[in-house]
Amino acid sequence: MDKYIQFSLRHPLSSIAVFITIVPIYIIWHRRAYNEKPFRFLFIYLTIKLLIDLVMLLFVINSLNNLLFYNIHLPIRYALLSGMLYHYFDNIKYKRLLIILCIAFVSFAFWEIMSVNPNLTDTYNHSLVRYSSTIESVLMIFWMLAFYYEAIQSLRISNLLTFPFFWICGGLLLFYSTYVFVAPLLHYVAKRENQLDLGILYDAPYLFEILSMIFIGLGINYYSPRQYDRS
Repeated sequence: MDKYIQFSLRHPLSSIAVFITIVPIYIIWHRRAYNEKPFRFLFIYLTIKLLIDLVMLLFVINSLNNLLFYNIHLPIRYALLSGMLYHYFDNIKYKRLLIILCIAFVSFAFWEIMSVNPNLTDTYNHSLVRYSSTIESVLMIFWMLAFYYEAIQSLRISNLLTFPFFWICGGLLLFYSTYVFVAPLLHYVAKRENQLDLGILYDAPYLFEILSMIFIGLGINYYSPRQYDRS
């Protein structure tokens, strides 16, 4: 416990970013939003995210390389968020493109993981992927903007401010819009011999991840089976 407390005091933002995920998970469970398919994908994503974050936290506290878990998390995260969006979109073109890009990105991400790390069992020298983080960010920004475009164009939502996915996609857009600028540098920052200091940019993703979870929790809190009837 001393290690956890000392680490949390030294790195409060990264610690909060791990445990704040519990908030939207609890709200989904409490409001039984997982009965809807989009929220079910979101619930699975948040649960896996929390578990992976906890394992990564355990590894970093014990001075072990945790990048393998981060790399694997990328394609899983994109696939689950794509599943969430698939059940929301009405436009068949968006749905088809979403499936194609999901298969393409997941395949590319796993290929890059093995390309950058020929020996996956050598976790001590495991390296972060170079391009997958940036590509994921660009794709997710595109899908979030596509959501807002479809929602505004269709005029089927009477009040966006009380519509759950307005806040959920807003939170994801906030996170990825920040992350897309930092992601290209993370491969070099994560190297053991790294001498590059990003300063506040290194903590920015944690700050916006916290804000993202707050937005997602707020959106889920607006969930109502009568208001949100999609399956």
